[in-house]
Amino acid sequence: MVEIVKYKRPRQIRVKEIERLKLENFVVDESGKRPVAISVVMPTFNKKNKEYNRTVANIINTLGNLIDNGVIDEVVIAEGSREEDGTPDSEFMEFLLATAISYCRTFEREVDFIRSMPEGKQKALQGRYDFSFRILNQVDEELHDIYLKHNILNEEEIEVLKHGKGANLWFSVPVTYGDIICFIDSDIISFRKHYIKGLCRPILLGWKSGSKMDEDRSSILFTKAAYIRQHKIHGGFKMGGRLSRLFGIPIFNILARQNIFNGLDSISYPFSGECAITRRALNELQFSNGYDIELSILCQLWKKYGIERIAQYDFGFFRHIPGDDKHVEDMLLEISMALFYWIKRYALEDRLGEIDHLLREYDKTATDMLDVYKKIAQEYPSRIRYGEEEIEKDMERISRYKEIIREGYNLSKTQKPKLLKPWSEIRKQMDSQAGYSYQTLKSTLQQRVNKFTSKILLSYIRIYVDRSSEIIAKFTE
Repeated sequence: MVEIVKYKRPRQIRVKEIERLKLENFVVDESGKRPVAISVVMPTFNKKNKEYNRTVANIINTLGNLIDNGVIDEVVIAEGSREEDGTPDSEFMEFLLATAISYCRTFEREVDFIRSMPEGKQKALQGRYDFSFRILNQVDEELHDIYLKHNILNEEEIEVLKHGKGANLWFSVPVTYGDIICFIDSDIISFRKHYIKGLCRPILLGWKSGSKMDEDRSSILFTKAAYIRQHKIHGGFKMGGRLSRLFGIPIFNILARQNIFNGLDSISYPFSGECAITRRALNELQFSNGYDIELSILCQLWKKYGIERIAQYDFGFFRHIPGDDKHVEDMLLEISMALFYWIKRYALEDRLGEIDHLLREYDKTATDMLDVYKKIAQEYPSRIRYGEEEIEKDMERISRYKEIIREGYNLSKTQKPKLLKPWSEIRKQMDSQAGYSYQTLKSTLQQRVNKFTSKILLSYIRIYVDRSSEIIAKFTE
């Protein structure tokens, strides 16, 4: 069973340890044996907010350092921004690539190669150059055409998938090269190198290399971030993480007592968006294109593989750019509806009991947890505040959340999450076509993302090394 992680100073993980684990383990593919590869996927969206842009720049800086040190092999920026006419936001993508050029020596050398050497430019324009930073754009029409051509999606589905974080992450799966995929949000103010190393380390430690293709396995398939979320206030920080603290942790504790999703009650931060997962496990999951994406992934992993193959890594104190209470309540409605959907889908509904009883249990459990959070704050008074004012506000939230949970329960009778096809299903569909295969599709999609990235680099000469600082300043200062 996964152990609940209490705050402790994050363990220092050396670059050489991750490098050694990647080299000691291997994967067998069409080219033979090779070391385990790690991809990082970060969804972004132009919020026209300089605090957000500075946060994105800091994350790209840190990821660039991890590439230069050999910890990760590539970063795919899953970009969802668009102009008023629906076309990709070229200026924001210039900013993203200019930042990567400035902070990643490896990427800077790659860009210098394609702009200075004819063979580099030609290779890039053909989509045959795999940059260490690449941009996948959610509204890229040529990317959509590939899905339409092979009957993976229809026009109506494409229109839906032009919006939503989950869809953007789903598009990213086949274009990454890694055997371990690490997903991170782009609004993490406190982002540190150990986040990525800590998420990937348990999977690498559990890796079992095979002698043939598709024989590699890991005893740990999924690592989820745990942390104590800080919310900046005047003169310091108060305790954040309303959704996990006041809903996720209490509700999974209640469900576990009813023999529903046993073990998920030991997940310290159920709705954290930062995680690492093996490609093999990832391909079996249905991504959700709603706020419930993290919950839906947890429920599926629990059912398919069991809690024993899920690990946690403690980030320590953690900060991101928070939403307001209305945004959190909108999230809660979708998440609670999805939770009841998964309970029903896995035939656990008979154990649930009456909704009124569940809500009484929720009220008591969530309220009891407030003392736990108060003790945490008392233990770290210089790092976080959780006093009577915060407790009173949380009690008001619990009261509102009860009614939202009830609404989610009622919605689950007629609605379900916005679930996308698992990539394993698409693989079977492609492999069944005469003269085609999933591997061919994957190569085609990867080539399209390479071309898209190259076009930005070659079309907007001003983002090259000599002008990158000017582009970054425009978005961050």
